[in-house]
Amino acid sequence: MFDITNITDPSFLANLKYKEKEQLATDIRTFLINNIAKTGGHLASNLGIVELVIALYSVFDYQNDKFIYDVGHQCYVHKILTGRAKDFSTLRQKDGLSGYISYKESPYDVWESGHSSTSISALAGYLIAGGKSNKHKLIAVIGDSSIVNGISFEALNYLGTLKEYHPIIILNDNKMGISKSVGSLNKVFDKLRSKKVLIKSKKVLNNSLPKFITNSFHHLKRAIKGYIQHDNIFEDLGFDYYGPVDGNNIKSITKALERIKDLEGPVILHVITEKGKGYKLAEDDDIGIYHGVEPFNPKTGKPLKIKRPNIHSYSEIVCEALCRLREKEEFYVITPATKVGAQLEKFSKLYPEHLIDVGIAEEHAAVMASGLVLGGKRSIVLMYSTFSQRAYDYFLNDIARPNIPVIIGLDRAGIVGHDGSTHQGIYDIAMFSSMPNIMICEPASANEVVGLFKTALNINKPIVIRYPRRNTICDFNTLEVKETPLKWDIMHEGKKGIVIAHGPILNRLLKLIISNDLDLMLVNARLIKPIDYTMFDYLKNLNLKTLIIEEVICSGSLYDKFLELNYPNLSKINFDVDDVIPHGSIEEMLDLYGFSDQNILKEMKRLYEIR
Repeated sequence: MFDITNITDPSFLANLKYKEKEQLATDIRTFLINNIAKTGGHLASNLGIVELVIALYSVFDYQNDKFIYDVGHQCYVHKILTGRAKDFSTLRQKDGLSGYISYKESPYDVWESGHSSTSISALAGYLIAGGKSNKHKLIAVIGDSSIVNGISFEALNYLGTLKEYHPIIILNDNKMGISKSVGSLNKVFDKLRSKKVLIKSKKVLNNSLPKFITNSFHHLKRAIKGYIQHDNIFEDLGFDYYGPVDGNNIKSITKALERIKDLEGPVILHVITEKGKGYKLAEDDDIGIYHGVEPFNPKTGKPLKIKRPNIHSYSEIVCEALCRLREKEEFYVITPATKVGAQLEKFSKLYPEHLIDVGIAEEHAAVMASGLVLGGKRSIVLMYSTFSQRAYDYFLNDIARPNIPVIIGLDRAGIVGHDGSTHQGIYDIAMFSSMPNIMICEPASANEVVGLFKTALNINKPIVIRYPRRNTICDFNTLEVKETPLKWDIMHEGKKGIVIAHGPILNRLLKLIISNDLDLMLVNARLIKPIDYTMFDYLKNLNLKTLIIEEVICSGSLYDKFLELNYPNLSKINFDVDDVIPHGSIEEMLDLYGFSDQNILKEMKRLYEIR
């Protein structure tokens, strides 16, 4: 048994035999399950990659070679082997260990990767910067769902031409992204995965024959196959392809890495791993439930926090709304690999032909949604707010500019909590407000969610509907399906001042105003772009001090628009454009930036001179 918390760096691996490394892998898995059960985090992907990371740090020079991980989902074993196991009780907690790669945490964290598919491009940059004479190795580890993204292929297309360099790409193939991998490239991988006899025979040969003999066999095979036909997309792109290799067999993966370590030219090693390995519930999960988890009971797999009846996430409410709306009219829902995260399973079961998961391809999702509308069908594209940034140009040029009435649902808008700086949904209003024609709105309640999607289906303009990563009270039995008007409403009358906001924070503000008997007007500005000019003029003419509260950066916000229109006596609570929001609970981050009830009440009393 290994004391995982005593690991300071990977140097001890050099003295371990294969059996000892197998025991280390078992102990790391036990450590991960027990710790993630307490803090939450990305579970299944890290359980699947244990042997691969142990082998990487056994074969390569961990002090000088660089390991570039695509998406931090799979970085926990890397953190353990580089001396951070002792800090795992703080994982994703405020001021604690990040759930992703972090430049600030360790010199071994060489590429911050919160969004997918960037590792190969980063490797290319490091490669060129090091020059042809650089003897240190550069290794990118990327999953089968991430490698199909456009930027990955742009990088592969470039690197395949650099025969004088030796980039090493490890394709960690577990048939899963967040949930099952999709698309025709996944079928290509299926053909390679299915050759079980080949994998077993390679394991025997690679473990028993000298490296120079197996390399000779490999190059002879390539020469014969290249003469007859091309059936490997990576070889066609200029890479020397090795694999598939059993990535959960410590001896096989070590031998394979030793074999490719000192080769010349670009190399891809195709490694088959089992997502969730070592934890039966995660191994059997082909939906994606154990990809990212909240604190849970490791014996049962059940979350520790049990939701009360009629408490639903806004994602669930959106799915319910779409199910009910689809009963009345036809439309397609497109999601880029977030079917599980966006909780669209019910819609998928009811209308499987009308839920399209395009994989990790936000750009494709945006353009396809536009093409569907031009082809005579309504389309709704749903993605996390943070991922919409990846498709800026396509939202702008293929939807907003030509005024194509696509409905864009942005899940996890605002503060997202433990996922931290790369996932905060505070930039979407700034992004979409810079585009022509497009409308932006945010519901304050479950009924407004349903209503805004119904309204969106009946207007002939592109529209963004943003909603947070929060829960709210909602009885599906009494959920109304009627249009929500695209205008502002006064939720509470008052004469001493005006408070304006959009989204679920309005419900907190209403309680604060009523419970503290504040003589303030509260305005639900659910339509963010364009603003409700009739209500704007009315409020402006009241000439009262006005506080605008928005969980977004200032640029492009309502406050920004009010300044542009010379609204007097204006104050705000929002984020500065230079704020990089760290990880921690949603409540902690809201408190840190002035959005807690206590801070808001204090600001209202100060601004409106209330004792």
